[in-house]
Amino acid sequence: MILDNLVNGETQLSKSERKIASIVLSNPSKVINQSISALSAEADVSLPTVNRFCKKLGFDGYPSFKIQIAQELSTTNRMLIDRFNVDKDTPDLVKRVMSDIQSTVVSVGQNLNPHSIDKATAMLASAKSITFFGLGGSGPVALDAQHKFFRFGIPVVAHTDYINQRMIVSMMNTDDILVLISFTGRTTEIVKTAKIAKSNGVKTIALTSKDSPLAKLVDVVLHIHAPLENNLHIPMTSRLAHLAIIDILSATVSACFGNNMDAKKDQVISNLEKTRV
Repeated sequence: MILDNLVNGETQLSKSERKIASIVLSNPSKVINQSISALSAEADVSLPTVNRFCKKLGFDGYPSFKIQIAQELSTTNRMLIDRFNVDKDTPDLVKRVMSDIQSTVVSVGQNLNPHSIDKATAMLASAKSITFFGLGGSGPVALDAQHKFFRFGIPVVAHTDYINQRMIVSMMNTDDILVLISFTGRTTEIVKTAKIAKSNGVKTIALTSKDSPLAKLVDVVLHIHAPLENNLHIPMTSRLAHLAIIDILSATVSACFGNNMDAKKDQVISNLEKTRV
């Protein structure tokens, strides 16, 4: 979803484009009734800047961008109002955050496709190398995945800068596995990177939204539905969902290696003990 994309910071925007994003997030209902001229005037940017902003987010232009915002608001309006007016009472806020976390974890367990998990597990367990890509709010998920998967003795790296991602994917081949992480699956840079990977014959897995542009380009899609959130002080449930999927994949890959992992695990634990006082 595009509002979630903007909150997450998945798409790298220029200073002028960030001004537009701020206006969209502060009052999306107003934006869907605004002309492009009115929005450009309010953001104090040019008309071409608004068009570039929309195209960078994966739309043909401003009209299709407004249609997408309207569709998202129609299904999440009550939640948006709730999120933009967060109650400052601490106990209520704690309950709201914990409720979001719990419902997200349950949703992941109920909706993940076991066949897709098995296919992704087989690809990862037999990989010559594994690379994780994430931008914005998905970046920490990629870094967490690197931290977990290096323990299998497979070369693993994570990149959160799209310039580095573009260079790295250009050098990957059919022996490598690329895992792309993007909740919306509409981030221009990630989609373009997936296209390069496909042209190079790289095997790909995506943690993304079902039927998104990114999902249509990869070999295996692991998708979940997490609620849209638009308050920067509320943890993003999409990120929590993707972290949960990384944990699941780590467990299933570990099960593939079986007892072969025990010696390595014991060595890691032994070496870690030596670092502690």
